[in-house]
Amino acid sequence: MINENYEVVVGLEVHCELSTKTKAFCSCENKFGGTPNTRVCPICLGMPGALPKLNENVVKYAVKAGLATNCSIAEKSKNDRKNYFYPDLPKSYQISQFDEPLCNHGYVTIETPEGEKKINILRIHIEEDAANLNHDNFGRGTFVDFNRSGVPLIEIVSEPDMRSSGEADAYIRKIKSILEYIEVSDCKMEQGSLRADVNVSVRKKGSKEFGTRTEMKNMSSFRSIVRAIDYEAERQIAELEAGGTISQDTMRFDEVSGKTSVMRSKENADDYRYFPEPDLVGIKLSKEYVEELRNSLPELPESRIKRYMADYDLSLKAAKFVTDSKYYSKL
Repeated sequence: MINENYEVVVGLEVHCELSTKTKAFCSCENKFGGTPNTRVCPICLGMPGALPKLNENVVKYAVKAGLATNCSIAEKSKNDRKNYFYPDLPKSYQISQFDEPLCNHGYVTIETPEGEKKINILRIHIEEDAANLNHDNFGRGTFVDFNRSGVPLIEIVSEPDMRSSGEADAYIRKIKSILEYIEVSDCKMEQGSLRADVNVSVRKKGSKEFGTRTEMKNMSSFRSIVRAIDYEAERQIAELEAGGTISQDTMRFDEVSGKTSVMRSKENADDYRYFPEPDLVGIKLSKEYVEELRNSLPELPESRIKRYMADYDLSLKAAKFVTDSKYYSKL
C-alpha cells in the first residue's frame, strides 16, 4: 500500500519493433528468432565503410503511429548518432533521433476510477534495435546474436502524467491496442517487440517539484510493469521517510522476488554525445504525404467503443472488452 502522504509519478518510454519486411537501414530480413547471426550483413554488423540507407516504410509506420496518437508530424526531421559502448551495439553508436524527432506532442486517453484522463506524449522517434545478448547457463560467457541488430523501432515517450501503476497499465495497453489496429507491429511482448522503460519517482502530495526518478529498462509484460512500479515507489518512500535520498539510477527488477536493485547510475542525454548522422540525409515530408497516411488509418478503438455502444446497445465495459482486441472487434 502506497503511503497516502506521497504521490507516485510515472512516465513510460515504450519501444515498439516495426513489422517492416526488412531492417531499418539495410535489406536484411526483419523476422523474429531463427538461427543466430544468419540475417546479417556488413551494415547491421557495423563493418567499417558500410553505409546505411533508411527504409522508407519505417518512416511511414512511424508517421501512422504518430497520427493515431494525435501527434503533430514534423515536416523536417533527421537521424542522429547516440554514442555508447555495449557488446550488443557493434558500431558503438545507435542510429536514433534526438532534437528533431518525427512526431511531437500527442496524447491518448485512458479510463481511471476517477474517469477519463489524458496522457500526453512528448515525442515518437525512430531508431534501430540492438543485438540480442544470450547469457550461457554453464558459465561459458555471453553470446551475441546480431539478427536483431538494426531491426526498426519507434520509441513513444510519454510525459510523467501517470500517478499509479494502474494508470501505467491502462496506458501501455492503450498504446498496444492502437499499434495493433494500425498494423505497424505485432506487439508480441513475449518476443520483445513491445517493451517499456519505466521511470518512477515520488513526491509529497501537494508538491509541484518532481522527485529524483529511477528507470527500469526493457520491461516486457503488463504484470511486471505494475509490480515494478509498486515496489519501486514503496522503496523510494521508505528511503525518504528514513531520511535518505534517491539517486538517479537504472534499476533491475527481479521477477522472482518482485524487488528492484541498482544496476548502474542513469545517464543524461549529454552523456550520449548526440550528433547528426553524417551518412543519412534529413527526412522531409510533404503535407500531402501525411494526409494520405492520415486517411489510410482504420477506425481506432475509441471511435469503435462509441459506435458499438450506439449501434449495438453495448455497455461501456462490454464495448471496451470487444475493442481491446483487434481480433475480437472484427468478429
